[in-house]
Amino acid sequence: MWDVMCPRPTSNGMNTARTSLFLMANLGAEVSRIISAQERGDKDSARVALFRAENILNEVMHLPDMKPRVQELEALTEALRSLIAPVSSHTISPAHLKSYFMPFAVRLMASK
Repeated sequence: MWDVMCPRPTSNGMNTARTSLFLMANLGAEVSRIISAQERGDKDSARVALFRAENILNEVMHLPDMKPRVQELEALTEALRSLIAPVSSHTISPAHLKSYFMPFAVRLMASK
């Protein structure tokens, strides 16, 4: 399971610790935006949300506590890209992706 706090959280300059839990919960929000945009047929919004999601994933991959999970994060990156790809060999249902991220949001809210 993911750690609630990483050993050395990064900061976004606004005094908010950007722990792996915080970032994964925010990544889940971006994934929901990708899925919603796709369902509306709004390809531009889906691409913009994917760009933000990839930036968050990049930040997560560089956290010291996430080094052992790089392979999982790379697979997650491919799964997210498959959401907007016209044809993809990586297919995962939007419902499964949403359920993957729900525990992060719940744990983040419980830790406040």
